[in-house]
Amino acid sequence: MSNQWNLSDRQKRICLFPMPRIPRLGPKARDAAIYISGALFALGWWFFIDAVIRSKNWNYDDGFKVVSVSFVDWVPGICSTIGMIVINLIDKAALRGDSFSFSSGGGGGTSVAWKARVFLFVGFAFMAGGLAGSVSVMCIKYLLPNHGPIFNSWGISNVIQNGSLMASAAILWVAQSTESEYQYNFAI
Repeated sequence: MSNQWNLSDRQKRICLFPMPRIPRLGPKARDAAIYISGALFALGWWFFIDAVIRSKNWNYDDGFKVVSVSFVDWVPGICSTIGMIVINLIDKAALRGDSFSFSSGGGGGTSVAWKARVFLFVGFAFMAGGLAGSVSVMCIKYLLPNHGPIFNSWGISNVIQNGSLMASAAILWVAQSTESEYQYNFAI
């Protein structure tokens, strides 16, 4: 029975191929990646806010309704931002846990790694939903009714916003996941 719990290294892996370790970045490269991530985040929201401001100056009435940026356009960016925050709040060391036990008899026993992976999945789901939502809004609200290129650019700005938020989250994840030479671990 003890052989059942002694899993080989191959049985512990999630992916078929082991994930490569990210090499150490120098302190300047790590800081640069964090600044690039922040710039992409700001650029994404700048594109969207620019579209919001432009939509308030272009009132277009096609006889049925006024076409402008509304709350529906805001939802994908909010979802992507929440997803980015959730993903980057996760302690990367908690994802490397090996046990997936749900209970161990007496009290508790849930794995921290399992909880962190579920939390990570929720963050990625928010980001994927934000990007899918922005593409849907662009197609349904701006491209299909064929209002014109000015109005199509509002939908394109929404997709650019969500794409840059996803790229920002990926760069920040890599920058935070690298091993740092200057990282100190304090335990009390």
